[in-house]
Amino acid sequence: MARAPRISERDLIGAIGRRDDIRLFLLFGTDPSTIEDIARKLSAEMKDAERIDIDGAQLRSDSALLADEAASISLFGDKRYIRLRLQRDEGLAAIENLLEAEQAGTPVIATTGNLTPTNKLRKLAQGHPAVMAMACYPPSEADAVAHVQRLAEAAGLRMERVLAQRLAESTGHDRTLAANEIDKLALYCDAAPNRPATVEPDMLAKLGAETLEEDISALLGAVMAGQIAVASQEIASARELGVNEVRIVKALQRRVVQLAALRAEVDQGAQIGPLVDRTRSIFFKEQGAYKSALAAWSSAKLARLNARLFELERRLMTGGSDLAGPVLSNELLLIARAAQPRRS
Repeated sequence: MARAPRISERDLIGAIGRRDDIRLFLLFGTDPSTIEDIARKLSAEMKDAERIDIDGAQLRSDSALLADEAASISLFGDKRYIRLRLQRDEGLAAIENLLEAEQAGTPVIATTGNLTPTNKLRKLAQGHPAVMAMACYPPSEADAVAHVQRLAEAAGLRMERVLAQRLAESTGHDRTLAANEIDKLALYCDAAPNRPATVEPDMLAKLGAETLEEDISALLGAVMAGQIAVASQEIASARELGVNEVRIVKALQRRVVQLAALRAEVDQGAQIGPLVDRTRSIFFKEQGAYKSALAAWSSAKLARLNARLFELERRLMTGGSDLAGPVLSNELLLIARAAQPRRS
């Protein structure tokens, strides 16, 4: 059997929106951060196209839904794309229907967890001419450092390799966290591609990912664990301290990304308690909050929350500063309520 050609990130991004013969762009593997980062880039390439969100649970009850949506035409003839989130190969029948359909003009960006070489969905995707599939695994140290340097250069930051290495290590080689740190540094330095600035070692210590989380770890933990009363108190404390609303959202994004990676292991059979206990990046005093959050949030809910937080960040950055506090408070309490168990 011929070996499936290796698909790169550049190949995917260069094809979306330009190759009508590709119906499905599939991202899978053991690195949720890279998977989500590339999926965001693919979505960004679709620019103002209408986005339709579908998850695996919907496909379990209706295996024709994906093909039907892909064949549908917008009321006003605008471009559309489908963002599909799966748990492993639960959407196999729906994807088979998509690929067998006579017409499917709407591209599908699908993400899932790890798929073994013998997995039916992986074998289908890597052997079909209308699919581009990419495996995403944790990067090597060299690749993670190079990625940080590319992010810095794009943001107008001059960063020595030793500093890029330190940032890559402090973010656990996580693309989303690294991008957030670069954003903070660029904002602090007032840097841009046409207005470059040099990153000094003390800046990483001052603005590093650890600094803010230490101050608001109780807030993050209470929100994700559904502890509304505690969350309300911590929100009030953060406002009194003058913690920037956007920075709180970015910190919560990092927490959600971390929880998503852990939840993926739970979905593969790991027990929440032992998993949290052996995760070295979680402080002992926060282990209880992490365990509660992992019990409260499924992978699908975390994915939807991550998308909601990025939208919230845009609202806060474009809205008036007077409304930022109330808007954030309301959203955080809504998230906390979503984490609470449903009453029967």
